[in-house]
Amino acid sequence: MRLFGVLFAAATLLGAAEVRGVWIARDSLGSRERIRTTMEALGRANFNVAYVNVWSQGYPLFPSRVFEEETGILIDPQYEGRDILQEAIEEGKPNGITVVPWFEYGFVGVWSGRVRGGTLGPIFDRHPEWLAKNRAGESQFPIGGGAYYLWMAHANPEAQEFLIRLMEEAQGRYDVPGIQFDRARYPTLECGYDETTRKLYSESHEGQDPPANPLDAGWVRWRADEINAFLRRMNARIKAVDWRALVTNAPVPTPDGYRNFAQDPPGWVRDKSHDFLSPQIYWRDLPTYEAKLKLHIEQYGEANRLVPGIAVDVANPGELVRIIEATRALGCPGVVIWYYEDIVKANALELLRNTVFAEKAFLPWK
Repeated sequence: MRLFGVLFAAATLLGAAEVRGVWIARDSLGSRERIRTTMEALGRANFNVAYVNVWSQGYPLFPSRVFEEETGILIDPQYEGRDILQEAIEEGKPNGITVVPWFEYGFVGVWSGRVRGGTLGPIFDRHPEWLAKNRAGESQFPIGGGAYYLWMAHANPEAQEFLIRLMEEAQGRYDVPGIQFDRARYPTLECGYDETTRKLYSESHEGQDPPANPLDAGWVRWRADEINAFLRRMNARIKAVDWRALVTNAPVPTPDGYRNFAQDPPGWVRDKSHDFLSPQIYWRDLPTYEAKLKLHIEQYGEANRLVPGIAVDVANPGELVRIIEATRALGCPGVVIWYYEDIVKANALELLRNTVFAEKAFLPWK
């Protein structure tokens, strides 16, 4: 049964049903008061769901016993004494905002800005064997400006188990309708040459090593299939915690995700490993956005499992209204906007409240 589609249809009988989501990143989480004012502003603008960052820079933003077992650290030291997820839930509820924990960093184990004194961050100090590597055996994957990420090896069973347990913990301990996982992809096709991944590939290919050519079609497919299998297990485990839990993801736009990162969202739709997806269709002009969204609908095979991620043009917020209208016209049950602080910079909250979000809406899964 396609749960999301069924619930969408049922909610429509009760009134307007639409996901009106927004991503909330670290820069909106500095204090509980900041979270409160954010949720109040979103409630006034008739949003109904906030994807709140809870896994960032190599640390959880909620007290995690799973993380503590692996690293000896309970929570990101920058948030010690707080529980970002619980604060967001409590501040969101009176404002009509449902909070979904957003595991933004996905397979990323640490950001270079948190690596000091020769350490590799709490995860890789404890588990250096989890490090993803390129063909040269290097584990630093640049992100610009001299910064880099260290990624967990995507096919490593222990790293996968750690991430699933982290998400199970959030789903089981908090009043949330599900989770959103992010960065379920390789940083580049040069990635995938760590010892564990090499061994797993060899075992399934009669002792052969992975191809030296990172663009080899079979090698790309194998890596994508490993991520797909992980996501199927993730979905099953989270739904074992709560059968009602919604599992979502924010993939790179298709087809670039597969070509560049071995990410296969159309395969996720076929596998039914997600209840809906929010591909990052961040083109800010309407004609390009419409063309990209139509391509996604064609490749995913259905519109009602697509809640596209859209971006704000700070200099032209009116285009956001047109993009939301186009999304509705194409049959998608909502949008998620990247991201709250850009909405504020564009002075778009009042614009949305006066136009496309003039009336409140039920969440499709309510």
